[in-house]
Amino acid sequence: MKLPTLLIVALALALTGCDASEACKSKGDCKREGRCTADAKGVCSVVSDADCKDSEACRVHGKCGAQAGKCVAANDEGCKASEDCKKLLTCSAYQGSCEDPGKTVHAECTKSCADEGLCVMSGGKCSALSRRHCAGTADATPDPESVCARSGLCSAAGGVCVAASNEDCTASKACKEGAACVAKDGRCTASDEDCKKSKACERDGLCSAKDGRCAAVSSADCRGSARCKLEGLCSEKDGRCIAASSGDCAGSTVCAQVKLCLAREGVCVGSGVKSGPGGGSAAPDPNRRTTISSPLGH
Repeated sequence: MKLPTLLIVALALALTGCDASEACKSKGDCKREGRCTADAKGVCSVVSDADCKDSEACRVHGKCGAQAGKCVAANDEGCKASEDCKKLLTCSAYQGSCEDPGKTVHAECTKSCADEGLCVMSGGKCSALSRRHCAGTADATPDPESVCARSGLCSAAGGVCVAASNEDCTASKACKEGAACVAKDGRCTASDEDCKKSKACERDGLCSAKDGRCAAVSSADCRGSARCKLEGLCSEKDGRCIAASSGDCAGSTVCAQVKLCLAREGVCVGSGVKSGPGGGSAAPDPNRRTTISSPLGH
């Protein structure tokens, strides 16, 4: 009995494939990378998860799943069982490789990482998983532009950066410049005591704690400030100091030396200055550091 020609060809190809796969298993690429099975062209390749399971790629690097002809990290379980996880803490799968999420910035999260310390995609959103994310660096000194250095939000909790202790706050710009030195409910907050000792009180009259920040709560706060004496910002309104009347301006340096003696829209102006758009009058900027030379143009 003779076998049909097509069946003979199929058997021949199958036998050839088996022989080729046996040859693949004896090669170093099978042990290292899981290239243990011959593909349709007879090339040693990764065609199933079984090819990866006994490879160095799986055992050492957690790449235990077959994808597009190679072994990749398909899930966290493979990464967690790897030698790299124990030695390097690369225990989470991301785009085919095992990584340490506490030292990673995902491309999707680059902007939110810089702004808020949210650096790793987790559950479909950017999250903060380590102090390194919040501080913007692995060094002991946080990056100056990080949320840790700016606001004292130096510890990761629940996927966001928070102030976990007073120590987080005291080294921050928020404490040094705004007296927000006490950790409360995950944020750095100001106390009356710290506000009264702050530069913001001395300069801007922000001498009392309100809603966790230093603010002016009375005109008495304003009248002791440098900007009251210099610019006439001596009356409290909405938590800040403004020039509420020409009387505020009358005792100021800018009135005495450069004749800015009329209160208009919260600041002291000269008699020829128009209010409204383009008139040069505006609400006082709490961050502006006025000197007597600026109105003179020096």
